[in-house]
Amino acid sequence: MMLSDLQKHSLKSVKSLQSYLKKNSLDAFFVADLSNVRYLTTFSGTSGFCLVFRDTAYFLTDFRYKTQANRQVASCEVLVYSGNVFEFLQKKLFRRTQGKGSSVGVEDSLPVGTFDEAAAKISSCSFTKTSLVIEKLAAVKSKPEIDRIKSACSISADALDVLTHEDWLGKRERDLSATLEFNQKVLGAAKESFDTIVASGLRGAMPHGVASDKVVERDEFVTIDFGCFYDGYASDITRTFQTGERVKPNLLRIYQIVYDAQRTGRDAARAGVPAKKVDRAARDYIERKGYGKYFGHGLGHGVGLRIHELPRVSKVSEDVLEEGNIITIEPGIYVPKSGGVRIEDDFLVTKEGVEQLTHFSKDRDYYISTYGK
Repeated sequence: MMLSDLQKHSLKSVKSLQSYLKKNSLDAFFVADLSNVRYLTTFSGTSGFCLVFRDTAYFLTDFRYKTQANRQVASCEVLVYSGNVFEFLQKKLFRRTQGKGSSVGVEDSLPVGTFDEAAAKISSCSFTKTSLVIEKLAAVKSKPEIDRIKSACSISADALDVLTHEDWLGKRERDLSATLEFNQKVLGAAKESFDTIVASGLRGAMPHGVASDKVVERDEFVTIDFGCFYDGYASDITRTFQTGERVKPNLLRIYQIVYDAQRTGRDAARAGVPAKKVDRAARDYIERKGYGKYFGHGLGHGVGLRIHELPRVSKVSEDVLEEGNIITIEPGIYVPKSGGVRIEDDFLVTKEGVEQLTHFSKDRDYYISTYGK
């Protein structure tokens, strides 16, 4: 069959995992995390596992997904199982001579109970927990993945543009959230990539102020943090808007500091740079302006099949940026009993710097200038 660009990517992903097995003296790798399964297979269902050997690979699912798996999965042989997956593997694969005594890697996210069950059902093998093996492979994006993330970013930006042409005053935060999520789906998104944050007025001091029943009022800031999934890949964008000309002067100052801090972090980012140095560049700027204690989270994170993935961009990160990473840069200042500001964009890391993927105005008065025109 003719393979899609993502299916071709999945073939390379499996080969990369097989190379890891050879270099680390493992005979196989059992994959249960659905995001990792999707990375290796493009399978988008809710029940599936991978078992990757050095020279072959299998995808396992139940009868509900047989047709879907045969259409989507090109990187692995599809096996349909019933009953316990580990009993099936013991009978189907590990009963063979070459399966006995195998050393099998598993994800560190595999629950202890599941790990113990696998070891009991397939007693002829030794199981070894690994640390972020597939996640590190997935942190460097291929062109097909970058294209999907760009599409997700475009959908989110277009959905926000539609929202800014509506009257927000007197509406609940959750009304804006629902409209924004609806707009994204109309424009092609599968679903939102996380619970939409709409934090207005004093609630802007809450970094994760998920949309509430609070009514949006005139002359306050509204922070909107949202995103969507498109063909499995996520976007993540934050903008802070003012709803009138009489916003408190200290909030206007904070906005400019956050705006400049994001630019400072962006300018520090490129392939080969430790992620914590990017965080430090933006954090130092905010600290010099006197607001360091009000910026309590990391500067950013990777984006892909998950909304939060490697690399981590924080002051404690040990990650080094690589060409092909897609990261957020999202400084924020949150002042209790006053309000807050966050600005966030998605960036593709290159040798020369970063390419911004989320394109939407960062003018704080954009809502005022757009609504009613």
